[in-house]
Amino acid sequence: MTRGLMFGAALTLAACAAGGRSLDDPAVQKLFAMSTPQYYASLNIANQIAQSCPRYTYDAGLDSALNEARNEVGRGSLAAISQRNAIELETDVAQRSFAVKHDVEIPGGDLCAAGDAEILEGSAISAMLVPA
Repeated sequence: MTRGLMFGAALTLAACAAGGRSLDDPAVQKLFAMSTPQYYASLNIANQIAQSCPRYTYDAGLDSALNEARNEVGRGSLAAISQRNAIELETDVAQRSFAVKHDVEIPGGDLCAAGDAEILEGSAISAMLVPA
């Protein structure tokens, strides 16, 4: 019985750590399939939304699980080291595009409405946003 309770608790913690999204979720799959620079640019935007909007938190558990899965195919944090300049450039472009798309400023703007729109769209960015 104790083992059953421990197993159940472990499953619950795993679900909470990943915000309830699995790696099979369509929005998560969009992130998984991205190039390394696009992936890190999307994570950056999602993190900025979560930091500026109290309605959302950043899914650090999913971030970790995705990074491990992407490392297995050569597109995770290990690959990012050699692509730092490309990641910085892509992040700048993605932030500008996001700002124009949602008519907000990054950083510093009210990103709650933009986060809401990303959730409704089911975008890759929305995969990392957990409603608070």
